Amino acid sequence: MTQKTFPSNLDNTTPEGPILEHGLDLFSQNGVKGFTVESLAKDLAMSKKTIYKFFPTKEILLQSILQHMTGILHGHFIRVLAQNVNPLDKFIRVMDKVATSISRVPISRLSELKARFPAIWEELEAFRMARRDDFFAILKEGESQGLIRSNLDLEKVATLFMNIINQVFQPEFFLQNQLVPKDIIKLFRDIFLRGIVTEKGLKHIEEKI
Repeated sequence: MTQKTFPSNLDNTTPEGPILEHGLDLFSQNGVKGFTVESLAKDLAMSKKTIYKFFPTKEILLQSILQHMTGILHGHFIRVLAQNVNPLDKFIRVMDKVATSISRVPISRLSELKARFPAIWEELEAFRMARRDDFFAILKEGESQGLIRSNLDLEKVATLFMNIINQVFQPEFFLQNQLVPKDIIKLFRDIFLRGIVTEKGLKHIEEKI
């Protein structure tokens, strides 16, 4: 499968932008089986030929739609990391954005995607694992400001954090336990933070959460 990446600030005035954005909506509504190039072309008043020009197969189109979604999320990470705010606020903001992003697609749709297109799902997992360095940067900044405990190996903490998310937060976990991803992600965020912050950090998050 040919991989094709797209920037997080994809211009919706170009043909690819509306295709990917509306494609994400259709995938969320109809799932893999119900998602068709015909319905996408009809909604966009665009020929199927035009869509196939940019995305030769349905698999490549679905892959690109997920890359579009993760690209938007990555852009948010970059913007938050650059903000001159409390590091704990950065942690909370990126986790809230993750919760909001995953809620855009019903968990049953992601489960279907994982089963039918495992290569696309593996790419999504690789994206999540790559955020380990982003969280490590936030934790190190928090440690330097006396908000994160200095007796912790933050390299290991960041690695543990991302592996828990990648290994546990799978579609089947939410479906089997009838859990809402957005709620569970925020719960995990709160439990995790309270285990690594100092008294100064705890006071701050008590005011925020």
